[in-house]
Amino acid sequence: MPRKKVASKAKETVRLREKMLSNGNVSLYLDYYKDGKREYEFLKLYLIPEKTPFDKLHNVETLDAANAIKAERTRAIIAEEAGLKRVGLSKILLSDWMMHCAERAGQRAGTAANRHTWGRTIENTIAILKEYAGEKVRLADVDKNFCLGFIEYLRTGYVIGERVQNTGKHLAASTAQKRYQCLRFALAEAQREGLITTNPCDRLTDADKIKVPESTRAFLSIEELKRLEATPTASDGTRRAYLFMCYCGLRISDVKALRWADIDTQGEVWTVAIRQQKTQTPLYLPLSVKAREFLPQRGEMPSDGLVFADLPTEPAMNRTLKLWAKRAGIEKNVTLHTARHTYATTLLTKGADLYTVSKLLGHSEVSTTQIYAKIVDKKKVDAVNLLNEL
Repeated sequence: MPRKKVASKAKETVRLREKMLSNGNVSLYLDYYKDGKREYEFLKLYLIPEKTPFDKLHNVETLDAANAIKAERTRAIIAEEAGLKRVGLSKILLSDWMMHCAERAGQRAGTAANRHTWGRTIENTIAILKEYAGEKVRLADVDKNFCLGFIEYLRTGYVIGERVQNTGKHLAASTAQKRYQCLRFALAEAQREGLITTNPCDRLTDADKIKVPESTRAFLSIEELKRLEATPTASDGTRRAYLFMCYCGLRISDVKALRWADIDTQGEVWTVAIRQQKTQTPLYLPLSVKAREFLPQRGEMPSDGLVFADLPTEPAMNRTLKLWAKRAGIEKNVTLHTARHTYATTLLTKGADLYTVSKLLGHSEVSTTQIYAKIVDKKKVDAVNLLNEL
């Protein structure tokens, strides 16, 4: 069975094991010691022989689910052994608890890039919390007023209370929101562990929370896309990859990781089955005939070979795109991510419904896709307003 073996480390608190079954499937179970007694927990999760790309994706999802359960059991055992709950709420420092949450979240983050981003975000949040309330603030001290004060501090650099201080720091709304979300996450984890009965952030109104302005998303119109497609460029790899993304909506991280084994070419409809690099969620995507035009020739490439091999770095690709767009007479700031925006707005302009577009983009919430619907609605308003000039 050509699949990745379950890792096993001698010093792991909880080990993920596998047992071969008579039908060819593999049953996953946990092996750990609790209270000096060895425990076996069968997860009722099974790996199957990988005969199609969908079987491979099934096994990836199954291993992720098993590792999530393993991580949860590990956290519970470590917390009990460390006596975290026995220490008592009154002695737990907020910064210590947040570092503990960062380690736990890092195990769930998936890719190394996501773990790095999460680690930096939580560390920066702890630093700001220490500026705001000092290093000795306890988890027990965090209430609604603490959260309101922290939000105000993020917004303005002023501390609410007896001492008013301007730090001179003015965070972008999106950055301030991320810092607040880190605190909220840590408090939610504390509530889940029974360290606090309620999350004080849940008592805040929408007016209390940090609002982030909707981002503007550059995209190519259908006419601009056709013009770009007809304009030659020096880098054939960048051209193929970008136009492929315009017609399928994949991110550049997914395109760079795409392998021929991920593409099912059986029948008239070709399908891509991948796990998205950014979110680590599965995506099943039918490829249009137009998208297939820009796939490189496979030649003698093995099934595990990259589809878009030897692509330049992303900064180099973006430089190529800017020159290419300028040569095509397009004044917009064309980057790799505009391909995804172009895909979404083109589908909506052509009449696709929001729910379907959301699924094709791999969004977990339709609300995430709503921004593209607003872009298309604005295009309609702008078109109607042209009549005012007559």
